[in-house]
Amino acid sequence: TNKTAAAAASTVVSARNGEVTEGTATDIIIVGAGVAGAALAYTLGKDGRRVRVIERDLNEPDRIVGELLQPGGYLKLIELGLEDCVDEIDAQRVFGYALFKDGKNTKLSYPLENFHSDVAGRSFHNGRFIQRMRHKAASLP
Repeated sequence: TNKTAAAAASTVVSARNGEVTEGTATDIIIVGAGVAGAALAYTLGKDGRRVRVIERDLNEPDRIVGELLQPGGYLKLIELGLEDCVDEIDAQRVFGYALFKDGKNTKLSYPLENFHSDVAGRSFHNGRFIQRMRHKAASLP
């Protein structure tokens, strides 16, 4: 019947650590809790959506990769309410580039004069950043 179908649609059955549980309906399912998935989960959850995130491994990614977030990316984190995700991960503020060639060098600064003093690029360990994003998304009901 339609009532039975509606009841089934409003219930989610999931398995966690081999244990089957029953929960409430989900509006959005996101596959992957990397930078984009965690940011999307947080943003949609903040708007009141019921979000489920499926991730095969919630351990901190451990690979040899850094991350350079440009100032525009930091501004986007501010816009999304995620700027604190670069705190406490040993992120270094980046204000531009140094170029080296044939024994010569020059510096190029980001044009940041029209922004508040916290706006800069950030360089950090990718895995720590992803974990902070995941924790921020998981902090929502």
